Amino acid sequence: MSEEPVRITVKPNGPLRVEGHIVLKDADGNEWDLTGKPAISLCRCGLSAKRPFCDGAHGREGWLCNTSPAGNLT
Repeated sequence: MSEEPVRITVKPNGPLRVEGHIVLKDADGNEWDLTGKPAISLCRCGLSAKRPFCDGAHGREGWLCNTSPAGNLT
């Protein structure tokens, strides 16, 4: 059985959108219950009150970051 790859999309001026079979653990190894969630958005601005999840604070605060790959990453 082959699983689809996890896909992570860097949203311009926004979160990391993660789609696929996701296992998310904290620094102590505790796992978040993501049952029924085929995708999540992770905060990358550090302003979310629901970290590690995005709550839209980046937009309210005017946070800007347009990250694009500089070339092929291997």
